[in-house]
Amino acid sequence: METNVQVQRSTDQAIRVIWLIAAIAAGALVLVSVLAAGDMPYRSAGIAYPGFLDALLYVALRLVAALAGALTLGALIYALCCTVVTARGRVDVDGYTGIRVAERASPVWLVSALVLIPVSAANVGGLSMSSALERGAVGPLIDASEKPKAWIVVAVLAGVVALVTRLTLAWTGLVVPTMLALLAVLPPAMVGNASEGPDHDFGTGAMIIFQLAVSVLPGLAWCVAAQVRRNGSQVAAAIRRYVLIGLMCLAAATLSGLVLGAILLPWSALFSTGYGRLALVVVGSAAAMVLMLRRIAAENDSSTGRLVTGTGGLSVVATAALVSMAVQPAPAFADRSFTAQEVFLGFELPGKADLWRLMTMWRFDIVLGTAALGGIALYLAGALRLRRRGDTWSPWRGLSWSSGCVALLISTSSGIGTYGYAMFSTHMITHMTLNMFVPVLLVLGAPVTLLLRTVPAAPKDTVPGVREWVLWILHSRPTAMLAHPVTAITTFVVSLYGLYFTPLFENLIRYHWGHVLMNVHFLIIGYLFYWAIIGIDPGPRRLPHLGRLGMLFAIMPFHAFFGVAVMSMNTVIGERFYRQLQLPWRLDLMADQRVGGGIAWVSGEIPILLVVGALLTQWVAQDRRTSVRTDRNDDEYGDSELAAYNAMLEKLAQSRR
Repeated sequence: METNVQVQRSTDQAIRVIWLIAAIAAGALVLVSVLAAGDMPYRSAGIAYPGFLDALLYVALRLVAALAGALTLGALIYALCCTVVTARGRVDVDGYTGIRVAERASPVWLVSALVLIPVSAANVGGLSMSSALERGAVGPLIDASEKPKAWIVVAVLAGVVALVTRLTLAWTGLVVPTMLALLAVLPPAMVGNASEGPDHDFGTGAMIIFQLAVSVLPGLAWCVAAQVRRNGSQVAAAIRRYVLIGLMCLAAATLSGLVLGAILLPWSALFSTGYGRLALVVVGSAAAMVLMLRRIAAENDSSTGRLVTGTGGLSVVATAALVSMAVQPAPAFADRSFTAQEVFLGFELPGKADLWRLMTMWRFDIVLGTAALGGIALYLAGALRLRRRGDTWSPWRGLSWSSGCVALLISTSSGIGTYGYAMFSTHMITHMTLNMFVPVLLVLGAPVTLLLRTVPAAPKDTVPGVREWVLWILHSRPTAMLAHPVTAITTFVVSLYGLYFTPLFENLIRYHWGHVLMNVHFLIIGYLFYWAIIGIDPGPRRLPHLGRLGMLFAIMPFHAFFGVAVMSMNTVIGERFYRQLQLPWRLDLMADQRVGGGIAWVSGEIPILLVVGALLTQWVAQDRRTSVRTDRNDDEYGDSELAAYNAMLEKLAQSRR
């Protein structure tokens, strides 16, 4: 017993020392990188050097915000994925400790983001903080620059996360702040090197995946190490989940990092520049984390806590290196001039759009293209697993899902998606495909039903798995609200008119992350709308079939009027952006917009016919099942309808007497 206590104390002390060393190493790395860089980043950007202290303050605050965000996100994922849920749907003691970590880290995230708004504005303007305040330049710099606006978004989202985490202990209640935290770690990365210069469409997509992957490990390692230190319940299960999530994150970060390296870092600059040496620190940290995770998976002994903490410490050092890289110019862009198309699109369009170019010019969308290919692979794997088990799965559902994923890939990665960045008409093809056509096919594929039939249930009183998570989300209150007919119709209409008839479209279309955000939004809104009408998967209670048909017809006038309104406008939507592209062929923006409005007007016909056909088929099938069930009941217990009719007549006779 005494030996176990001594071992526990030794583990506790080692864990604290490792975290301390990691924090010191991260701070030292930032300090050395700022000293070594000097005024070079500012000279490259063509702005004045604000001084060493102001440059160090900016980078140090970014490090604090990055670590606080990573702690918040990782702690929430730990509470969702690595802990037991009680019979009342609440997280257990270990999950509560994860929530406590998020409660303490999220206010730090909020405060650091708020401070970074004026500090980043002054830094972008090449001014010290005191000079910016004296000149009253903070406000104009915030309005003129993207980076302060990114920190405004982070502050808003971090504030909501801080509030919600203090108000909930339910597992389903943690899903919303986790999703918000996933979004909040992205804005600073979206206004950095990856979103600039040639091929920034690839860079932005890769950075989204990379940033999400690297932002999970610090907080997750902190919480798992704390659980090992206090010897909490289900430690072995939490460690297994940590290894799985950690390896998945590192694999995603490696693949996306290779894309980023190819775009931002030439081989010649890998050892000769500070940017390249910082990249080597990240690569070395990732390799060491992989080795540690493999050892954790192979050996579950007294060294596990130290190894988990070691991976967390390395992730902290890697975060410091990434923050230091983010404030330096990418070597690939040094001494280069860019065309307007390279600046705004990331690539040069070869010429006027025609059918051949729309079908043969491909630029792979790293986010949605990967989602489409991954969706096909996972769906086929689930169907094959059912087949090997001896169960059946409708080939029509598989065909519907695969067709939807192929349509998603074509609309975002072919010439349609490529020219959609530069032309309103082809953008509208992508919008309508993602909003009206792809969701119908995906919904009819019944992916959730396939998942629930494929994935086994977790044993009772253990850490829940994917099946339990999906069921809780499907039957949760937020899902019921999103699937409600009023919500589905409102979001469908408001997102359509609110995007194009406000300055929102002009502000989003300038950036590739704006394109990704719009496309993901179109897809999700369309999926929720059609899930409420023709959804096969289980979920909240739906309207009767006649009500669903009315819901479908209720949306048609809004959609048709939108197309007519776009064709009738006298102003060009997104005119400033389209004129800045300087396309090599003459493009009549007003005529192109009218074509886009016409596409929006007529594009809803085929999906609506498909939806009506599917809805009527489901309606007939349900009536047939009801009839069979009634006939079976009548054969066993007599004619129920006749008995009910006779009972009604007898009751009427009694009332007359």
